[in-house]
Amino acid sequence: MAKGRINSQELKRDPLMDQFVNALGWFKGNSERLTKVAVGAGIILALAGIGWLVVSRRANNASELLSDAFRHHEAVVANPIPPNVKGYAYTTEDEKDRKAFDAFQKAANEYPSYNGEVGRLYGAIHQLNFDPEKADATLKELAKSESDVGAQAKLLVGDRLVAAGKFDEALAEYNRLKSKPLSIPIQVINVALAKLNEAQGKKNEAVELYLSVANDPQWRSTFLGISAANRLSVIAPEKFEALPELQAASPFASSGISMNP
Repeated sequence: MAKGRINSQELKRDPLMDQFVNALGWFKGNSERLTKVAVGAGIILALAGIGWLVVSRRANNASELLSDAFRHHEAVVANPIPPNVKGYAYTTEDEKDRKAFDAFQKAANEYPSYNGEVGRLYGAIHQLNFDPEKADATLKELAKSESDVGAQAKLLVGDRLVAAGKFDEALAEYNRLKSKPLSIPIQVINVALAKLNEAQGKKNEAVELYLSVANDPQWRSTFLGISAANRLSVIAPEKFEALPELQAASPFASSGISMNP
């Protein structure tokens, strides 16, 4: 045999060639079924692509409705309305609350899987100003959820119960929240509990809770820390005087916000 050449007999005995021939025969024998499989796979991929587009479009629409609701939430209230105002503007708080409520309700109702809880929460916050009974019912329902929105609702429900003088129920709500605060900082809960203790005449307990926030270096210069310090200046002036000064870098240190109530 000449170097580099293979005769026909050897070619027939080549194992690789045998595999190729066998495979070719299998593909020819199954070409119709393979074509159907390929077409089926193409249909599945096409349907998956359409499904993704539908889901993506719904997510975008849901996000836009919720963003529009928050624009109402952040709207300017002034009478007369200043010229060149960006976004929504209203002449009364009542008008703003009703428009914001409607917008959050729409976002929640049209896309409940995306906006349901958060839309209902913020809608209820605005509804408190013109239909408090229905708003309270919504907040209590949301407070049953173990989600971040549910945690925020528990805090609001507790605050509402304190305002109504239902101190035992408020304490139970705050303790439920404290056991599983999720996105709610413990310092926020402590200030809420301090206000509850103040309302009950438990001064010492309130002072300790306010101090836990006002003395915390990470919270001292925040609005919450300053609020806690302000209450100490009223109910425990000696504790207030012992607090560290605000840091110069704090946005509140030179903002004109009073350290007194």
